[in-house]
Amino acid sequence: MTATAQLPPGPRDMKVKQAMNMGYGLWQYLEKQQQTFGDYFTLRLPGQGPMVILSDPKAIKDVFSLRPDQYDASRTQLPMDVGEDNTVFLNQKPHQDSRKMIIPPLNTHRLKDRAGVMHDIVTEHLNAWQVGDEFNIPRLVGDITLDVICYTVFNLRRGDRKDTYKRLMLGWLLSACSDANFAVGSMIGAKRYRGMLNKAYLKRTRKGDFGNGRKGLFPWKQAIDLKVQLADMIRQDIRAIRARMDAGESHMLSVLARATDEDGNLLAEERVISETVGLLIGGHETSAATSAWFMLWLLKKPEVLQRIREEVKASIAAEGRFDPLKVAELPYLTACLNESQRLTPSAVGTVRWLTQDAQIGDWLIPAGNCVFPCIYLTQRNKSVYGDDAEEYRPQRWLENNKFGPNEYFPFGGGRRACVGMNQARQQLRIIFAEFARRVRFSSIHDGGANWPTPRQIGGQTEPDVGVIVKVEEIRPESADFPAADTATRVAQGA
Repeated sequence: MTATAQLPPGPRDMKVKQAMNMGYGLWQYLEKQQQTFGDYFTLRLPGQGPMVILSDPKAIKDVFSLRPDQYDASRTQLPMDVGEDNTVFLNQKPHQDSRKMIIPPLNTHRLKDRAGVMHDIVTEHLNAWQVGDEFNIPRLVGDITLDVICYTVFNLRRGDRKDTYKRLMLGWLLSACSDANFAVGSMIGAKRYRGMLNKAYLKRTRKGDFGNGRKGLFPWKQAIDLKVQLADMIRQDIRAIRARMDAGESHMLSVLARATDEDGNLLAEERVISETVGLLIGGHETSAATSAWFMLWLLKKPEVLQRIREEVKASIAAEGRFDPLKVAELPYLTACLNESQRLTPSAVGTVRWLTQDAQIGDWLIPAGNCVFPCIYLTQRNKSVYGDDAEEYRPQRWLENNKFGPNEYFPFGGGRRACVGMNQARQQLRIIFAEFARRVRFSSIHDGGANWPTPRQIGGQTEPDVGVIVKVEEIRPESADFPAADTATRVAQGA
């Protein structure tokens, strides 16, 4: 271990070049640096301090064990104007209190209650498809999850208000996550850029200036327009919720709008808006990116897809119907998603900006720098996963292996793990169970060995060209149901 605080070595490329490599082809770039420098190396990117990339599980354990006073979450490199009062950017007690407010409504019995609606939403989408339709999987799943978000957050399933929310949310996400906005944020620093955007948003809000929602000369113009419009809708709903104060409401916006601080005061409207926008990002972007890689694995491994299909059919036979809660807990389907998130995680890593010198594995890292547990590199560690660590083998999750939270952490870890990870995983398992059961897709990726280049989109890693699929067959909603099978046999004179 190092006796004095210092940074591990790293590439000597210009900061801009390192940033470009982290934006496009980042997995290959990280693998190259690991081969050169080992499990600890330092990258230097524009607009921020040095970032120490870690893939040693003992170092990651140290990161996830840091005390809240040892790091500053407000320096998180997210250049989107979520609002600085969002849980992601809060520190110490305010962060702990915020998680206690947000996590329960997203989990426990409420998560189970939402499973049926998630399945209804997936079913409605599939029933609207026709043979020959083409989709880009991350955008398709993103569309489905926006419907889930509208229900989870706003308690809206249909209607003009739901459609307007969905249009504004998608428009704001696409604009705020554009390459141009992320490039500006990386050059001047994410926190500074967020502050500039938020100041402009608040000024426009006070003036009642909603803009036209179209692109302008500067890349941030449309994002600010759409956030002002989206926040105005949320603000209207907050005030309506507070006027009725119905304790029986369980959707997230109502829970947040009725929440109080330790002095018993309702949270400021902008705080509620900030948390709501954060839920939008977490619920959409992570699922969209994860689905892209998962679909690629299934296209390349048809035998895996067939086994998922058979497992879902067996569940239907046992339950007499498609039970979304049972399906979301199927062991092989879960193992397949785990393996996809292990090898091709949507987030490349998680961050802690140190406020004090800290012993992280073999290195004493100086204050003011970022430590970055790298999900991608760590989850391919052969000392943990064996010599076949780079092989997609779902069976490893069914062999009594116990991979620890410092070895497998696709949703981050420690005190700052993703608050919505259980909902994200539940909805993805329901979506892909129905894809496997009801739809036959074709794609240029079928069975092939070539992989698209990974690139950063909205802070998540997606295939640079998306995952384009064509619907070759779509089975009816009742396919594989016992009653449907009986009716088929009768019709055939069996």
